[in-house]
Amino acid sequence: MSSYRIVLEDLEIRMYLGIHDFEKTAPQRVLICAEIDVDSRSCGKDDIFDYDRVVDFIRAFSMQFIETQEDLVARIHDHILSLGALSATVYSRKPDVFRDCKSIGVSYRGN
Repeated sequence: MSSYRIVLEDLEIRMYLGIHDFEKTAPQRVLICAEIDVDSRSCGKDDIFDYDRVVDFIRAFSMQFIETQEDLVARIHDHILSLGALSATVYSRKPDVFRDCKSIGVSYRGN
């Protein structure tokens, strides 16, 4: 068996994310990244991990409300594992929160 790491980088969605009042009234950009570790019997299309299902799951958060980045990344992480991944690291970043900071984010990893 072979081991692969699938890398999803900066999938951008707009959603309501945060505990502050201003974060509940206007959607903001959220960037989602994931590193997904999988085993595969071969490189054939029937044996690879279907990352489209991960992307679709993340896109479904568009225009939804979640209070914390911790909750968001934990939900995504659980979904990835439910699809058969060995382990994953998922992180979110909010690029528009602070003017003097590229982004603020949370990372969650486990198996």
